[in-house]
This record gives sequence, C-alpha cells and structure tokens, in this order.
Amino acid sequence: MTVVLFDVDGVFLSEERCFDVSALAVHEMLYSPRYLNLDTYHFRTDYSDQEIKDIRAEVFSNDEVLDRFKQMGLNSNWDMLFVTFSILYIELMKDAQVNVENVDIAEIHGVGDMMGAQKVNYSKVVDFLKGDTYTKDSIYDALMTYAREKLGIEDVSAFEMSGPIWATGQYKYQEWYLGSKDVKTSTGIEAEEPDKPGFIHDEEWIVEPEAIRGMLKRLLDAGIEIGVATGRPRQETLIPFHQERLMDIFRDNRISTASEVLAAEAKEQAEGSLAKPHPYSYLWSLYEHEEKHFEDAVNQRNISEDKIFIVGDSVADYYCAEAIGSDFVATLTGLTGRAIIPNFEALGVNHMVDSVLEVEEIILKNHHS
Repeated sequence: MTVVLFDVDGVFLSEERCFDVSALAVHEMLYSPRYLNLDTYHFRTDYSDQEIKDIRAEVFSNDEVLDRFKQMGLNSNWDMLFVTFSILYIELMKDAQVNVENVDIAEIHGVGDMMGAQKVNYSKVVDFLKGDTYTKDSIYDALMTYAREKLGIEDVSAFEMSGPIWATGQYKYQEWYLGSKDVKTSTGIEAEEPDKPGFIHDEEWIVEPEAIRGMLKRLLDAGIEIGVATGRPRQETLIPFHQERLMDIFRDNRISTASEVLAAEAKEQAEGSLAKPHPYSYLWSLYEHEEKHFEDAVNQRNISEDKIFIVGDSVADYYCAEAIGSDFVATLTGLTGRAIIPNFEALGVNHMVDSVLEVEEIILKNHHS
C-alpha cells in the first residue's frame, strides 16, 4: 500500500499568519504591562495589517531569523518565538545590569520592573544565530550556554525547552492565534487579554481548498492512504479543515499535530523533543495512533511495509523522511518560496513542486509502477 503524509503550513495553508502571530507574541512579552513592560512602545491588541507587518519585520529582522531557523530544521513556531524572546530577554537583563542572582528570571513581569529605559536590539538574535551552524537539537544547549555566559549564573533552568518562559510564549501564541474567546479550550487558561479576535479566522489557503479536496479524493480512489503530520496544535488544524470539508476526506487517526507531540513527550518512555525534525508525528499518523506502536514512533522505527511519501516545505520535513526511509516531495510554497531550491538540491531532493496539486502525478506514477 502507498501512504502519503502531508505537512500543513507551507503545503496547504500559508505560514504567513503563523509567523505574524509568533512576532506578536514576542512583541507582547516585551512591551505588555503584564510582562517586561518596556516603555519604548505602547502595547495594544488591535494592530493594523501594516503595523503587524512592521512588528514582524522588526522582531525577525525582515524574516532573516525565520529563514535561519528553517534552515537548521527548527519548525515549531512555539520554539522559534521562544528562542527569539530568550535572546532578547538575556541581552536586556545584561544591559540593564539586573542582579539575576537574587531574582526569579522566569517571573518576567518582576524583572521588567528592574529594566529602566532599555531599548531592544533585535539584531542580537541574528548575531546569535550566525555564531555557529546550529541544528534543531544543538540550539537549545547553545541558548543555555549563552544565558550562563551573558548573565554570569549557573542556574538558567528558566530557559529550558518547555520550561516556564517557553510555556509563556506558547500561551501568548495560542491567545493571539485562537483569540480570547477560544484560547482556554486549547490551553486550559483563561484569556489575559479580553479582545483578541484570533487569526484562526483569517487563514490563507495556498491553493483553492476545492482543488485540494479533488486531489485527495482521487488519491483515495486510487487506493492510496493519506494523512497529516503538522506542527500546528490540533485545534488550529481541525478548524480550517472542517471549514473546508477536508475532514470529510482525512481520517482522524491519520492526523498528528503538535498536541499529540506534547502528549507523547509527557510520557515516561519519551526523552527529549519529539517535534520535527524528529519523525514522531509522521510515524504516529502512519501507525494510525495505535498505542502498540508508540515506542516505535518515539524511537524513529519505521516497521511498516507501506510505500511512504512525505510532502513538506521545509528541511525539517526532509529530515523526517530521511530518518524513516520515506520518499520526500518538497513544495516550494513555504517561507522562502523557490529560494529554498539550492538547500533541497544540496540534500539530494529529487521531487520539488510549485504546488501541492502537482504531488498527485508523482504519487500516482510511483503507485502504479
């Protein structure tokens, strides 16, 4: 049997709003009175599209930061905004000469009261990322080392992956993306800001959903199984899929999201991050969420006899395919568009398409051969 597993952002849905939200989450943690409360910008929740564009350009240095994250295989928006904010936060504490030995640096608001008139130097994130050829795994150790060296302390547990600062960033992302009314359904936490409308209602499809449905239906009719493995949380995945009737086509146990990854990471058998480029989400969809295959998915074991294709826009998706011996089809509709071609060529990727709709011909040709 042939199984095709699709990423979502950069394949079906545009990543632009996700990146906008990541920037807004960093911006809020810097300027909101609830957090650092830097007085060089008046925090609001009702920015225009142009203001959002300007905030993103500032926070991510005209997307250079995002591009570098993508090249190293860092695929989670939660992780991207966490690393970005952490570098800025460390630099601000250093410049303000905060006595970090005597404060809880995870309590961002309290530290903000000690900041004074500090101005954010966003270029420090680019400088950090230029410091080495980081991978998705090594960047977290590098961040801890950076914190120790810049702040002169040994206990930098506040900057651990999935630690308190990461969790704050994750929550702010969810609040911006889902909106104030729906954030509790995802996080279990009431909205801090009461009037965020939510970007989930402003999704941008890369190609017409009707055309996507037609392609997927034809794959199913040809006897091909289809599934999804995405870095989006489950709610953010299912809402647009339901709106465009894709859930009439995908089976629930063939959809794996960031929510399933977090649940898996909480289990005793799992050590470290299972987010892409770890192939857990792809394997979990391949194994149809069967608990008997949980350890196989955690340990990157592909024991399936199926012919597997992974369709994604990022280097992280390629690494997932490589780890499990899957074929890979790259869509050139992600953050950098066709500019990513040299990266994929260097990795030996043979199948690159300008639209996810072109995947159909590749899959059918291989399915019948």
